Amino acid sequence: MKKLLFISFYLCVFGLSQGNAQQTADPRRHIDSAVYFMDLGQYSKADDLFMTALEKIDVLSADFCFFFGKNSFYLNKYAQSIDWLNKYLELKGSRGQYSRETLDLLEKAEEAFRNNRSTGSVADVNAKFFYLNTINCDEKDHIVCPVCKGDDVITRRDQFGEILYKTCPYSTNGVLTCVEFNLLIQGNLKPKKN
Repeated sequence: MKKLLFISFYLCVFGLSQGNAQQTADPRRHIDSAVYFMDLGQYSKADDLFMTALEKIDVLSADFCFFFGKNSFYLNKYAQSIDWLNKYLELKGSRGQYSRETLDLLEKAEEAFRNNRSTGSVADVNAKFFYLNTINCDEKDHIVCPVCKGDDVITRRDQFGEILYKTCPYSTNGVLTCVEFNLLIQGNLKPKKN
């Protein structure tokens, strides 16, 4: 009986340690856990898990950009939130699963950022995925804006189902210059002033 108990204990401990090793090796587990804690309102804990996952990610998924940008918004890291939400829109456009929520959060983050410019500097987490993200193009080239898909207007529905229209804060007639596009995908393009 003691031998059976020891073997069971050994298998549990060995199995748990192996499970922990797999969990730390796979960034998706950190992301799933981060989303779980974000949904519970534990934004700091979620941020720690997002940062751990970010160190292990080689390929950036659009969903990660959305969730990290959303969590950053709730932590009042508005500049970081704007960067990551814009990255989601760049990857998914206006037809992504979270595009409507992204546009709503982006609008709120931009307003909060304007109202409180003392939120701090842009976080270093941008460096890995934003700093080198540029495309080769001529300065005279015009590129369709990924935020408004070339329409120069962003539409969304309010809580009553009414369609609301907003002029794209980045494009001019639905296009960006090469320089503007590269700034947008780096998260550094400032909204135009009306």
